[in-house]
Amino acid sequence: MGTVPSSYKAYKQVDIETASQGKLIVMLFNGAIQRSSEATRLMENGGTIADIHNNLIRAQDIITELRGALDLAGGGEIAGNLDRSYEYMHHLLVQANVNKDTDALAECIELMTVMRDTWQEVFDTTSKDEGHQSTPTINQHGSTLMNLKG
Repeated sequence: MGTVPSSYKAYKQVDIETASQGKLIVMLFNGAIQRSSEATRLMENGGTIADIHNNLIRAQDIITELRGALDLAGGGEIAGNLDRSYEYMHHLLVQANVNKDTDALAECIELMTVMRDTWQEVFDTTSKDEGHQSTPTINQHGSTLMNLKG
C-alpha cells in the first residue's frame, strides 16, 4: 500500500475540523463500517489475526467515541436509547474480535449502516429546515456533544 500524499492528509484534516455535527457522525459511522467490512473480508480470505484485530479495534474505538459524545444528562430518552444501541454495537464488535465471528460482525455492520443512514437523514432534514449548519459543542474531553434536545 502506497503512502498517502501530504496534501490529501491536510485536506482530510481540514474537512474533519470544519465538518458539521451531522457530517462528523456520518463520517465516524463510515469509518466504523469500513473497518468492520475490512475485518470481514480478512476473516473470509485468510487475513492475519493481527490485521483483523486492528480493524476491529479501530471500529470499537469509533463506536466508543460516538457513545462518549452523547449528552446523557440533557438528551433524555433518545440519548439513553442511543447509548444502549452503541453499547450493543460495541459488544458485537468485541464478540467478532474474540471469536472471529462473521455473523456478529455482519449484524453490527447492518446496525451501523441503518444508524448512519438515519443520522444522515436527520441532519439533512434539520439543515434544510434551519437553512444552516450547526456548530458542534465541545466537552471538557475534547469530544463533540450531540444535541439531542431539539
